[in-house]
Amino acid sequence: MRILTVDDNPIIRLGLRSLLEGTDGVTSVHDTGDPEEAVARVAAGQVDVVLLDVRMPRVSGLELLPRLSGATVVMLTHTDDPASVAEAIAAGAAGYLVHGALEPAAMLDAIRLCRNGSQVVSGVSTAPAPAAAPVAPPAVRGLLSPREAEVMDLVADGLSNREVAARLFVSEKTVKNHVNSLFAKLGVTTRSQAIVRWIQRDPARDRARGPAEMGPPVGPDALGGRSSRP
Repeated sequence: MRILTVDDNPIIRLGLRSLLEGTDGVTSVHDTGDPEEAVARVAAGQVDVVLLDVRMPRVSGLELLPRLSGATVVMLTHTDDPASVAEAIAAGAAGYLVHGALEPAAMLDAIRLCRNGSQVVSGVSTAPAPAAAPVAPPAVRGLLSPREAEVMDLVADGLSNREVAARLFVSEKTVKNHVNSLFAKLGVTTRSQAIVRWIQRDPARDRARGPAEMGPPVGPDALGGRSSRP
């Protein structure tokens, strides 16, 4: 995996180079504070993953992001507002990581997940995001990848992350990453909001399922302590 760090702060670039060089699966690490150099390296096929800051003086990371479509782009930044996350994901970012939110090993795992097709969001503020525009119910499922939709179906049935992990034969960390990603895509910040929006997307869903498949009713009592955490 060939990694390019794009950040106007040379100290951050140096720290990331020190962290990433020699790591299993990482074949090269380069860094730059020049947006045009980043574009040129990606266009030349020299980069697999770009770690991109959001706030840079010449060109913001969000402006630069569409020009880096030849690589997997993971936003790595101190900017933690949900609006920036939503804009980055909509523009094609595979992940959004806030500095300090993950231990180094976990950050590397997140980068690998993004490179392998997952979306990871970590360290984002839980302050309520602006209300999303109404979406026609059938369109909601299409916002998620097939795996994320599978996870959300189980979450809507009342399963915890650990129970979902056991059902899908994956790690609990993987489930949490999927849940963080689908939160960003659905425009929600809590588990209860995600469940309500998911069930409301298609009223025919529950009518088509037998009584044995029906999950618990949606409401404060049904969601309990799980409602505030991914």
